[in-house]
Parts: sequence; structure tokens; C-alpha cells
Amino acid sequence: MKKTILSIIYFTAICFSLQGQELWMSYELMPKKGMTDQFEAAAAKKTQKYNKTAEDAIFTFKYMDGENQGMYQRVVGWKDWDFFNEFSENDEEQKYWNENVDKFIEKSTGWKVWERLVDVSHNWTPETTFKHMYLYRRFIKPGGNQAVYNFLERLKKVYEKNNYTGIAGIFIVRSGGNTNEYIICEGFDKFGEFGKYPDTDKTEEQLYNEMFGWESYRKDSKAYNDALEMYSRTTERLDFVEKLSTKL
Repeated sequence: MKKTILSIIYFTAICFSLQGQELWMSYELMPKKGMTDQFEAAAAKKTQKYNKTAEDAIFTFKYMDGENQGMYQRVVGWKDWDFFNEFSENDEEQKYWNENVDKFIEKSTGWKVWERLVDVSHNWTPETTFKHMYLYRRFIKPGGNQAVYNFLERLKKVYEKNNYTGIAGIFIVRSGGNTNEYIICEGFDKFGEFGKYPDTDKTEEQLYNEMFGWESYRKDSKAYNDALEMYSRTTERLDFVEKLSTKL
């Protein structure tokens, strides 16, 4: 990889002492023009060689539209702060990447460290799988965290009470970027078929109001939207790239 995670590890080890958080890391890369097949073949061999277990697992997605179209997102997940404290870079793995994969890469970003907000995520477990994902990127205005979290937390309660079948992982930046940035990752297998409420014909708004009071959905969603930066609401479609991902 063109950039290692050593600088991020050093930063987070100094600046964060919180325990019990579920941490993820991601970065993006773009293959050189006309070398996508070569990149995928080389990255697949590297993944098979060095990322075979849950401890060293890595997952890959490809941006299918938007300004990042054609880029790949590499993701490491299900970690805690002990991972950073105990991290020791595999020089052999890094050398293999530099010699066999890096030559096919045009550019790459730095790593970002994310915390998954477990209390507002839904159906996101180590056993969860999906073929496609919508990534909704948002930035919270200063002082807007409470309104955002309140709405997401209440939605999670609606999901749980009514057996919502959808998959939603919600992550906020802890290092490597704007710490007001968060993303909602909605996984699914078939376009047009997303999560459902199998036990009712009522709308999500109706179910929300039943739990939290008349017009609470309208009030809470307005507060949520008012707490977001105006031009920060992007949506991107990503496909899971199985051959570039650890098979668990």
C-alpha cells in the first residue's frame, strides 16, 4: 500500500483512551487506467496469501457511481483499541504489496479510523453478508450531535420492535478525517429489495409515532436534517468484491 497505518496508530494511541469501542479502518485506491484486471489479480493473490483469518481479515468494495467511481475501498473491521496497541506491521506482507500490487495503483488515500455506533446500527454482525451497499455520507454541524443521535437511536428501537429486516451499519470518524463525518452503510443483495417490516402494513413513520408520540417522526427528522451540513448528503453505490476479500 502506498501509505501505511503507522502514523494513524501513533496518533490514536496518544489521543484516545476509550475502551469497549468497535473500530474499523478504510482507505480508497484507484488502479491505473487499463490495469484494473491486473490490479484485481495481484490484490486477490495478496489477500489469499496474507489475509486468511478473522484476525487479519480485509474486505473490499468497489464504487459503482459518483465522483469515486472505479475506486476500491479496502476495509479492516471488528477491532478495538488493543489492536492499535499491539499492532506490528508485517514487513513481508508490505513488501509483497509494494512489489506485486502497488505498481498497478494510480493513487490512494490515507486510512480513516471509524467507530461503529453499535447502539444505532441494525443487523450488522460478523455473520452479516450482502452483495451491494449504499453508502450515505453525512457531516454534522457543530452542536448537532444530540439531534442526529436521538433520531437514529429512536429509529433503531422501531427497527427492533417491528423486526425490520434491513442491514444498517453506522460509523463515525475517530481519526484520519473530519470527526463530524459519519456514514450509514445499507447492505442488500438485490436492487429494489431493501429492508421490510414483515409483520405490519404500517409505514415507518406510523410505527415511529406509535412509539414516541404524535408527529414525533416529523419533529425528530426535521431536527436531524437541520443538524446536518447543507451540502453533505451524498449517496454512493458500492459492490462487494468477493475475490479481493477474506473468506471467513
